[in-house]
Amino acid sequence: MFVENLKRTKEVNKSFYYAYKLDDEQRLNIFWADGISRKNYALYGDVVSFDTTFGTNRYKMIFAPFTGTGNHRHCVTFGAAFLWDEKSESFIWLFEKFLEAMGSHKPICIMTNQDPAMKVAIQKVFDTSTHRLCMWHIMKKLSEKVGCSLNADSDFNA
Repeated sequence: MFVENLKRTKEVNKSFYYAYKLDDEQRLNIFWADGISRKNYALYGDVVSFDTTFGTNRYKMIFAPFTGTGNHRHCVTFGAAFLWDEKSESFIWLFEKFLEAMGSHKPICIMTNQDPAMKVAIQKVFDTSTHRLCMWHIMKKLSEKVGCSLNADSDFNA
C-alpha cells in the first residue's frame, strides 16, 4: 500500500523520487525524496546528518531521515527512508539510492551515530566525504565509556 502511494505521487509529481527493495521474506527497504527536498540538497547538501535512532512501533522498521541546515539555521529534509535492518548492505543500498536521487553529488561531510555497519557503508559509497560522529550520541554514551570518576570531573566534561 505504501509503495502504491509513492507510485501515485510520482505520477502526479515528476520531481518526486522513490526506490524500494524487498528481501526474500518480503521485508521492505524504501527511500523517498520530494522535489523540495532534492532542491534543498542542491542548495544546502554540503553537510548531511543521517540518523537511525528512530523506530516505528507497528512494523518495527527503522526511520532514517537525511537532514541538513538551511541559510537561516533551520532544519531542512533531504530525504527519508524506512529500513528493515541496520546492516551494511542495507545502508549501502540506501546511500546509493540517495546519491541517485541527488544527481550523484556526494556531501562534503556526513554526521552519524557510531554504528559500525554504517561506517562501512559510508566508506564505500561516500568515499570522498568526511565522516563525523554526532556530538549528541557521543555525550549520551560518555558516562558508560569513561566511568564514574571522569564523568563527575567538571574540568574533563568542559
